[in-house]
Amino acid sequence: MNPQPEVTSAKLELLSRKLQKLYSRVLELEREFAPGLSGLALLDRLMKDPQWAWLRSLSSVVADMDHVLSQKDAPTHGDGAAVAAHVRGLLFGEGDLIDDKFLSHYRPLLQHDPELASLHGELRTLLRDLPAEPVDEAQRLHARHQWAMRCKHRLHGE
Repeated sequence: MNPQPEVTSAKLELLSRKLQKLYSRVLELEREFAPGLSGLALLDRLMKDPQWAWLRSLSSVVADMDHVLSQKDAPTHGDGAAVAAHVRGLLFGEGDLIDDKFLSHYRPLLQHDPELASLHGELRTLLRDLPAEPVDEAQRLHARHQWAMRCKHRLHGE
């Protein structure tokens, strides 16, 4: 039996807020290597600079989640499983959605910053409450496709 949509929405909202905190902390740590960088200069770097491209995976997941959460239709059980799989692959290197480019930058930061490590642990706990993806590949791919279609509208300004 699938959980009620409200439960999935609440869990995804909490996950999104925690990911935003993690992203903010990562940015703080990265800005230590680029002192004085703020405002539009920082935004420009985040969007265009190849050295900062690794962070786009994290900001994209957060933006997708927030976009889906703002839609009239509540996130489904499949949405929860798909986004959790993306986050597990991104932050923990688990599953088949691993982002090695992100992990190669993120893991050293994680090892040297207790605050980031704490947020990482909190995210691990939150992910335990989200559904796992279906074992059946066809069902898993269908759920990922459904998630991608919901996120697609954000990319096209719809």
